Amino acid sequence: MPEYKPALLEIFKSNMPLYFAEHELDLFAVFLDRDASTRGPFNIIFEDDVIVGAGGIALNQPTKYTNQPHVIMTWGMVDQNQHKKGYGKVLLLHRIEQAKELYPGIKVALGTSQHTYQFFEKYGFKTVAYEKDHWGKDLDLYQMELI
Repeated sequence: MPEYKPALLEIFKSNMPLYFAEHELDLFAVFLDRDASTRGPFNIIFEDDVIVGAGGIALNQPTKYTNQPHVIMTWGMVDQNQHKKGYGKVLLLHRIEQAKELYPGIKVALGTSQHTYQFFEKYGFKTVAYEKDHWGKDLDLYQMELI
């Protein structure tokens, strides 16, 4: 993962401030430095040897939003210049299948914002909790579960 970190950080930055709050960049950098055994699988999408998107999954313990262990989608993103080309769909569907294979029978959840929750609804996710300004000013949380 270290060899991909600079490109992944650039993709993250391309999605700021609309999709990610500025303070989340450091959190993402720390996440990338973790060993796969602690952060879970993290998938990278390439187009002609260029990274265009990435995202992972992890087994998460109960939270205030999900009262049982669940698979959480982690740091899903597509380069801003590559939006609307189908990479997000491919990445999401792959991660759903990955979650079902690695953690059969475990609920799949994710946290997103007002800018992307409708995308996830198209693939069976439903909002189970909402918090205004959760991620940052004017960046609300839509906590979602795959139904």
